[in-house]
Amino acid sequence: MAHDSERLFAEACRVIPGGVNSPVRAWAAVGGTPLFLQRAHGTEIIDADGQAYLDFVGSWGPLILGHAHPRVVAAVTERVRAGTSFGAPTAVELELARLLVEALPSLEQVRLVSSGTEATMSALRLARAATGRDRIVKFAGCYHGHVDALLVKAGSGALTLGVPDSPGVPAALAELTLTATFNDTAGVHALLRSRGEEVAAVIVEPVAGNMGLVPPEPGFLETLR
Repeated sequence: MAHDSERLFAEACRVIPGGVNSPVRAWAAVGGTPLFLQRAHGTEIIDADGQAYLDFVGSWGPLILGHAHPRVVAAVTERVRAGTSFGAPTAVELELARLLVEALPSLEQVRLVSSGTEATMSALRLARAATGRDRIVKFAGCYHGHVDALLVKAGSGALTLGVPDSPGVPAALAELTLTATFNDTAGVHALLRSRGEEVAAVIVEPVAGNMGLVPPEPGFLETLR
């Protein structure tokens, strides 16, 4: 029994809404008390009760080198000694931007942000500004952060307008989002034939991680392009 995790979760519920800082961490979909983690190294994580687990989550994506990689720890330590946050441009962010542009041929410029939510929010705003259109196409089961326009459920078909998936999301805003079925190439064609002139952008997870790690069918992503 994860007694310390249970105690910590009970305490957290008193000071943090739902006891967690992101809904997925509450384990509502799978049941049980969320584990409170204490430390990690490589692929192993240890919870507050000292129980070890093999980490298949990787902090939901960014830990491609595992936990506490020695070179990462050394680099972070070096930078912290030079200062933590300046609120101003730095040479190291320029270096990172240059490396990203050089590594990805399709990337002409990059704006660095703190979260995926900020990235998708900015992308939608740019798409709407560039096209003069308001509607967005997303796919049922795909997650793109806490952007209001993307917190919508799928309807009964590809042409169904989105409905709010979270309290606090105005219905009028959710209606600007059209939902399609992941891997349904014919459905996407039908949607864009009927509503394409209203659509500013199509947003998709290349691999749908929020509904069980569903890979794209051959040709699906190419069709979206």
